[in-house]
Amino acid sequence: MRVLFLTYPRIGLNRGGLQIQIEETARSLSKLGLDVVQYDPWKNQVPDVDICHVFSIDCSMVDHVTRAVKLKVPVVVCPVLNIFNSPPLLSIVKQKLSVLPGVYSDLKRAKVMLDAAALVLAANSDERELLTKVFNVEPAKFRIIPNGISTTFRDGDPQLFQEKYGTKNFVLNVASIEPRKNQLTLVRAMRGLPYTLVLVGRASPENERYFKQVKAEAGSNVQFVGSLQHDDPMLASCYRAAKLFVMPSFSEVMPLTLNEAAVAGCRILASDQVPIAEAIAPFVRRFRPNDVQAVTRLIDDEMRDQAESAIPQAIRAMPTWDQVGQELLVLYRSLVNCSEPVSQAVC
Repeated sequence: MRVLFLTYPRIGLNRGGLQIQIEETARSLSKLGLDVVQYDPWKNQVPDVDICHVFSIDCSMVDHVTRAVKLKVPVVVCPVLNIFNSPPLLSIVKQKLSVLPGVYSDLKRAKVMLDAAALVLAANSDERELLTKVFNVEPAKFRIIPNGISTTFRDGDPQLFQEKYGTKNFVLNVASIEPRKNQLTLVRAMRGLPYTLVLVGRASPENERYFKQVKAEAGSNVQFVGSLQHDDPMLASCYRAAKLFVMPSFSEVMPLTLNEAAVAGCRILASDQVPIAEAIAPFVRRFRPNDVQAVTRLIDDEMRDQAESAIPQAIRAMPTWDQVGQELLVLYRSLVNCSEPVSQAVC
């Protein structure tokens, strides 16, 4: 079976969770014997594959999706819809207004892709609910396929990070430094606390001003490590050396860093605008992303708590990337072999 992986053309500019998701999914499918074909903008690859798997409903891929449907190549879409920071009603209104003549909207093309898809793979129930509200996607099209976990982060050596950076049992955030990730609230919350905050990540050129503001407001207890590659043993070591992982983002889809922190055994705090895997959600305390005082209080509580975290046990209920690949293979086969529309029956 040949599967074409499609995503937006700017994917290579900033390495993040979506790129890692695509790479890990491709690796797991290749291990199962599938031929994963990466999109080449200079070639028409659609006629030569059995499945088109589209990562994101970015409007740049609408023509590929419609061409695949015309050629009777089934389309699977992972929407990666990152609009959790705005009220659903606003997105619903925008989407409905986009059908008016002369009105352009990315949401209009996104709906075209979702309507054309044979299957829509939501990362969690929150994303499924949002897609249903905004785009009125047929419920039968949905399957929930969460991101997988990597055991690499369970086996990291905390000594590597401690020896290089001189700290352990610290507060950690791993993310690109940008307004949506909200590191500013985190550095403000750390003022006056007797703990070290380690920030792993870099700012893209367009977010350089925000990065300078974060650095200007950071106290002496904030350590900027810079970017670490996903497969760098130092990143796994960093997670293992930390005690608490904090995600103050204004919006995420299904952040891989929460899984990585959970696998490594960190305690976790997260913004109430961030979807969390059901297995670990009961053990993650939440806060409003702009509530600095609440973040300060929660960090202090978690860092003082000496009880063993329940998260490492809960994470065992979550699938590995290899298990995600096996689930996808079953779905792909149902599409290739099924004579009826998947919205009516799954073979």
